[in-house]
Amino acid sequence: PLSESVKKTLREKAKGTMFTPAQLQAVYRRGQGAYLGSGSRNVPMAAWAMGRVNSVLSGKGGGRKADADIVKKARARKKGK
Repeated sequence: PLSESVKKTLREKAKGTMFTPAQLQAVYRRGQGAYLGSGSRNVPMAAWAMGRVNSVLSGKGGGRKADADIVKKARARKKGK
């Protein structure tokens, strides 16, 4: 489970974007999984996961490809409003 501080941070990051906090939580969890699957241990898991969230929010980096399904749902949700 995610800590309350992480949930709060993700809620704040979701404000003013097309993403829901739940979608950002899913990206964060995927980032945790990617950290465990990678060979790099130079960065803490939390930083790796939050970096992935930031990548999705900015639309830059590998996050938009790896989390394309979440981005697609967010865009569809935005269009529906």
